[in-house]
Amino acid sequence: MLCPFRQACRHACGDSALPLAPGRLRLRAGDVLYTQGRPALAVYPVRTGGLKQVYESRLGWRQVSGFYQCGDVCGLEANEPATHNASAVALQDTECCAIPIEALHGSLADPGLRTAILANLRRQANRQAELLVAIGSMKASQRLAMLLLDLAAEQVRRGITDGGLTLAMTRNDIASYLGLTLETVSRLLSRFRSVGLITVRHRKLRIVDPDGLADVHADPDRVALRESVE
Repeated sequence: MLCPFRQACRHACGDSALPLAPGRLRLRAGDVLYTQGRPALAVYPVRTGGLKQVYESRLGWRQVSGFYQCGDVCGLEANEPATHNASAVALQDTECCAIPIEALHGSLADPGLRTAILANLRRQANRQAELLVAIGSMKASQRLAMLLLDLAAEQVRRGITDGGLTLAMTRNDIASYLGLTLETVSRLLSRFRSVGLITVRHRKLRIVDPDGLADVHADPDRVALRESVE
C-alpha cells in the first residue's frame, strides 16, 4: 500500500510529537463513506478494497467521477472545501483509515508528509484532466483503453506487474465514468478480447497486449476492432 500518510503514522506510533492517530472504518459493498454536501471533517486513506466517487448535479443526474484503490485518499482535495464535492461509496468490502482534518493540518509541518500529499494531489488532478480530455474529444474505444491502461499503471505503482486487474467496479460504473452506455462498454470489452488485447473472466481482466491497447488509445483507427464472434 502506498499511502502518503504511512511514514507519519509510523512516527505517531513512536516518540514523535506528530498528532496523527487515524481511526479505522470498515465498509461493505454499497456502504457510503461520506455524502456530497456534508461537512468535510476527515480524509480517508484506503487500506483494502475500493470505492467509487459519485457526483450528483442539482438537476438530479448522477455520474461516477473517480475510483479509489488501496493507497488512495478519499476526501483529500487541493482547495480544502468545507463540504464534500461528491459522495464516496464502497465497491466491495473496504477498510479505510480516518484522519481528522485538524490532525492532518497539525502534521503538515513534516516535509515528507507534505511532499507525499502534494504528489497524491498532482496525480489525482492529472487523472481528472485526462478524463475530461477523453470525454470531450476521444472515441469510445480510446476512453476504455485509457481507463484500462491507467488501472494497470496504478497496479505497477503498487508493485503488481503481472498484468492482471480485478475490476471492483461494475460495467455500469465504467460506463458512467467514461460517459458511455453499458452496451458500448460491454461491446468494446468483447472486441478488445476478440483481437487479443485482453482476456476477461467475470471481473478478472488481464492485459495481454499493452502495446496494442496503447495503440488504440493513441489512434483507434490503427487497430481493427472487429466484432466478437463468440
